[in-house]
Amino acid sequence: MGISLDVIVPGTIGNYDDLVAMVGNWLDRDDLNDRIPEFVSLLEARLNRLLRTAMQETPATWAITGEEYALPDDFRKMRRLYPAGQPNRPFSEISSSQLSDWAYSGFAQVYAIEGRTLRFSPAPTADAPLTVQAVYWRRIPPLGSFQPTNWILDEHPDIYVWGALHQAATYIRDPDAIDTCKAYLDEAIAELQSASRKDAWGGPLAPTVARQVRGARC
Repeated sequence: MGISLDVIVPGTIGNYDDLVAMVGNWLDRDDLNDRIPEFVSLLEARLNRLLRTAMQETPATWAITGEEYALPDDFRKMRRLYPAGQPNRPFSEISSSQLSDWAYSGFAQVYAIEGRTLRFSPAPTADAPLTVQAVYWRRIPPLGSFQPTNWILDEHPDIYVWGALHQAATYIRDPDAIDTCKAYLDEAIAELQSASRKDAWGGPLAPTVARQVRGARC
């Protein structure tokens, strides 16, 4: 599989159709054009397993009035969960088999996730509801005709290009192309994760000014 190497600049791939066209041009194989959407979907499945970035963090407020609460369709993993207005009293996550151990604790202190269902113990009721605030990592919005772009394509288009090419190389069993595309893809993902960590922590800390305490000798 011959691959034409060009610089991929953020914003130069406007939408999903542009991505499919670019990948097709780089592959330079008409027999793979119909497979490109599959390559993109397979890449997104991998990215959903790998990525936990600041761009995926989603705040939410949920009113719980029963034993079970259906999580949002885009839910990937919980980051923080606490009673509304009490961020310093986070709930602890446990396995669902342990929920019964907390059933008589007076008020909800723990939760478990079963599939796409959130459960608390003791369970809230309609008469004693529980309002919680959450921050969760959401799934990457899958590209397609109804979702022409997302934050990765806007800011990190090289991940989509190299990822789709890597899937194509795997499909046609081209070992050299597999190694080349994987190296570029892994580098782009690592750079995204590094940038996300820096964004989460913000800029450099301001220096602390030394102050003399009255009566103390420094």
